[in-house]
Amino acid sequence: QARLSSSRGHIEHMIHRLSAFALCCLAYALLLEPRPLQPAARAAIAAPVRSPVPLMKGKAKAAKAVKVLLTGDVKGLGKAGELVDVKPAYAENFLVSKGLGNIASKEVIARVAEEAAAAAAAAAEAKKAAVECKASLAQTFGKNGLFIECQVGPNGKLHGSVTAQDVASLIDQRANVKLDKQNIALPSISELGTYSADLKLHPEVSMKVDLVVKKNPITIS
Repeated sequence: QARLSSSRGHIEHMIHRLSAFALCCLAYALLLEPRPLQPAARAAIAAPVRSPVPLMKGKAKAAKAVKVLLTGDVKGLGKAGELVDVKPAYAENFLVSKGLGNIASKEVIARVAEEAAAAAAAAAEAKKAAVECKASLAQTFGKNGLFIECQVGPNGKLHGSVTAQDVASLIDQRANVKLDKQNIALPSISELGTYSADLKLHPEVSMKVDLVVKKNPITIS
């Protein structure tokens, strides 16, 4: 009878534990079960997301540049007589108001273009003439150089000196080419010998000519 009573108590204890476990499983299942959303919550989820700041559809177009004919030199922009492209505000508030330029009309733009074309043609012609002059001088003086005779003293030193004007005169006489003495560069010449003369025929065309300084056979006492 004592054993029967002990077995019954053990069985009741097991039943109690199983009941508690079953209740825990049921509670967990209820927590995991999806619940229907309230109407307000469903509406909030379905509504599209809107930006709090209205979006710009595009950037504002920059003001179109205008052409200005400069009447004065403007550092970093151009010189008087040139056409430049600038913003309208800069043109009106600075260039025009300061007397440094005027808004160019179609007629002015056309005239400046014609003048620029004429100037470019003249510059090209001047360079072409300088190239031809260089070829002519090279043919005349390229092989033997340009000779100049000078009076020499007993010590072998020249009486006086050879100047750029002397060279310009010789070139004019022997090659029929006129050069300004400012465009002839010479080293210091004080005795007989061969020297190099730099001739600038054009801003983009230059050449060197040998200048041979010889003793003049006619001695002037």
